[in-house]
Amino acid sequence: MSTSGTRRRRSAAVVSTALLGMSVALAGCGVGNQSSGGGGGAAEGGGQIRATWWGGDSENQALNAALDRFTEAGGVEVARETQAWDGYWDRLATQTAGRNAPDLIMQAGSQIPDYAGRGALLDLNEVDGLASDVVDEGLQDFGAVDGELYGVVAAANAMGLVTNDELLADAGVSLPDGPYDWTQLAEAAVAVSDQLGDGVWGIQDGGGDLILFILAVRDDGRQFYAEDGSLRATRDDLTSWLEYWQDLRDRGGAPPADVTAEGQGELPNAPLAQQRAAMGFGWTQDYVSYTRLVDDDLSLTLPPYNPDHPSLWMNAASLWSISSTSENPDAAGQVINHFLTDSGAIEDLGVSLGMPPSQSAREQLDGTLSDEEQEAMDYMDEVAETSTPLNRLWPAGFAELRTRLSELNEAVAFGEMSIPEAVDAFFATAAEVE
Repeated sequence: MSTSGTRRRRSAAVVSTALLGMSVALAGCGVGNQSSGGGGGAAEGGGQIRATWWGGDSENQALNAALDRFTEAGGVEVARETQAWDGYWDRLATQTAGRNAPDLIMQAGSQIPDYAGRGALLDLNEVDGLASDVVDEGLQDFGAVDGELYGVVAAANAMGLVTNDELLADAGVSLPDGPYDWTQLAEAAVAVSDQLGDGVWGIQDGGGDLILFILAVRDDGRQFYAEDGSLRATRDDLTSWLEYWQDLRDRGGAPPADVTAEGQGELPNAPLAQQRAAMGFGWTQDYVSYTRLVDDDLSLTLPPYNPDHPSLWMNAASLWSISSTSENPDAAGQVINHFLTDSGAIEDLGVSLGMPPSQSAREQLDGTLSDEEQEAMDYMDEVAETSTPLNRLWPAGFAELRTRLSELNEAVAFGEMSIPEAVDAFFATAAEVE
C-alpha cells in the first residue's frame, strides 16, 4: 500500500483509540460538570469560550471576521483553534478523551453519531433560545440522533460533477443534455483521454469515494442503508463499482494509481486542479475552490442520474455542536445564533463554508456573490429540484466505511488486492462497525 493509504489507516486508528478512551472518561462524569482543573470549556472568570473548526485560508478569514463581529457587539471572547481537515479529527478525539474539548465544535454528519453516542456532545434542545428552526426544514434533522439534537447545520452542499470546459472542447467531447448514466460518463472520459493523449485523463478516480458509491446504488432505486443502519448495498453492487473504476483506469479514462495517490489530501494537488483531468466529482464548495485554482472555464453539473430514482440529496457540509463538558453552553449557543441570523455574520461567512443553510440567508446573499459562488448557489437550486432526501442519517461506523473504501480502491488500483478480496474486506469492516 502506498504511504498515503498507510497514513489514512494510522489516522483512523488513532481516532478510534482516542474515542474509546473518551467514552470511558465521560462515563465517569456528569455532563457539564467539569472540575476546575479539567481544562475544557470556558476559561475560568474570563468570559471566554473556545471554538474549533477545520478549513483553509478562506474558511479561517470568514469565521474570524464573523467572530470578531460577535465580540465587538458585546459577545464573549472566542479563542479559535483551527486546522486543516487532515489531522482535525485526531486532535478533536484526543481533546475530547481528555475532557479538554472546545466549547463550540465544527462537526461532520458522519461523526456526530459516534460523538453523541459516547456522551461527548450536548443535546442542543437544552440550550435556551437556540435558533435552530431558521435552518431549512430539510436540513434540520442532520444533527439529530435518537430524537435529540447534537448539531445545527452550518452550511449546506451537494455533490456535483466539475468539468473543465476547455479540455472537453479540445477533445471534442460533451456530456448528454438531461439525464445520463454512468456508462455514458465512462465513454466520455475515455474519449477525452484518447483525444488529448498521455498525461491528460478524462476523469479523476472516484472509486474510493463512498458518497459516489451511494449515488450509484440510489440510482437503482434503492437506499444504501436500511432504517436500522445496516447496509442494503450488496456485494454485487460493490463488485460492479470497483470493476467500473478499474476498467476506466485500464482504458486510460481515469489516472493510474500513482497519479491519484499523489493528488490525495489537498485540492490543489488533484489532477483536475492541475489540468490533468477534464472532469472530477466534488462538493459545491470544492467547485468554488477549483475555479480559483484553474485558469480554464469550469462548470458544475449534475452527476449521472436517473430521473425515476433521483440519487442526489441536499447535504450538511458541516454542523455546529457544543461539547458536553462546556461550562458556558449558552455563550456557545449565542455564537451559533450569530452565525445563523446576524446579517453582518451572514455577509462575513458568504459561501466560504458551503451554501447558507437558510432561505433568508441565501436571499440576503443573492446578487452579492462572485460569478462562481453564484453558480454554486444556483446549482443547489437545481439539486433541490432533482433530489430525494436520504431515508436516514449516517449511522455509527459510516466514517470508518468511508475511509475503508478509499483504502481498498487504492489497493485494487495498485494491484495489491483483487476486487473480490476488496469486497470481502469492505463487508467485513461493515460487519464490525454495525
